[in-house]
Amino acid sequence: MGFLMSSSVSFSSIVMELKTFPSLKKLFLLSLISILFFSCDNEDSDPDSIVGKWGLIEIYYPRTVVSSDEFVEENFQTYRFYSNGTFEKTRISEGEDLQTATGDYLLEQVPAYSSSEVKLYVNLEFKEGDNITNNCGQPDGEQLMLRFNNQLDNFSAIPCDGPGYIFQKESKKPSF
Repeated sequence: MGFLMSSSVSFSSIVMELKTFPSLKKLFLLSLISILFFSCDNEDSDPDSIVGKWGLIEIYYPRTVVSSDEFVEENFQTYRFYSNGTFEKTRISEGEDLQTATGDYLLEQVPAYSSSEVKLYVNLEFKEGDNITNNCGQPDGEQLMLRFNNQLDNFSAIPCDGPGYIFQKESKKPSF
């Protein structure tokens, strides 16, 4: 197997070796098919994609400038974004029933001069469901920020001393 010993390998030399070793050819093709099969997952597996389910991991309190995961379980929230431009938000605050709202989202590029941490703005327009927006005075909308660390922030209520919420994309569990 001369191509494995050489420091510079060309595609044509690999093909020539595969022709002379039929079992190696089968192994190469099987490997190639496996790579293609496992890399062709749905868009929700892309960590940069907004599509998928996002769970609350931290709450930011602007008055104390503290971020904590201490009350996350009592303030359960999720966002689920779909590839058709719609979303669903769910929330259970302590002592309350499950609340759900749905609507449309629009992705907005961040101007280069604006922030070095924010990758994308996600503008939400609520259409149906419970009133569970987190903002200052805009009853039907929220603006989220997708950061380069792949966390999603909802700091829409911070200007009026409300809490900020930090979300992490939930990893898709493999199906066997």
